[in-house]
Amino acid sequence: MLYKVLVVDDESAVKDLFCDLLLEEDCQVKSASTGEEAMEMVSKDDFDVLLLDIKLPGISGLEVLKKVKQLKPAIAVIMITGFGYDETLIAKSREYGSSGYIGKNMPIAQIINSFKDFARVAKEKKE
Repeated sequence: MLYKVLVVDDESAVKDLFCDLLLEEDCQVKSASTGEEAMEMVSKDDFDVLLLDIKLPGISGLEVLKKVKQLKPAIAVIMITGFGYDETLIAKSREYGSSGYIGKNMPIAQIINSFKDFARVAKEKKE
């Protein structure tokens, strides 16, 4: 197993795509559709990486990021952004401790390479 990953996105097609891609990369993958569900899962389980949609209904991705980093600072959190990403939100996510971001509209190979790079760097910092 490469990494234990939690994918959080309210769009089921996006969530399923990321889960499928990560399963092909030999990751153990779980998923959540809301920030509240993600927080519950993180509090009960140890994940290496959280792939987190920046805009979620209810508790936002930024709030989840902030709480996760307080609860379990070693988790690498990679933000997922939609088309025309918001630079202010990206800057705020970095301030809160995200490892980086992946655009939903990136080519598949770039998504996988970016994920591996962010996760590897976060793991090296942890060791």
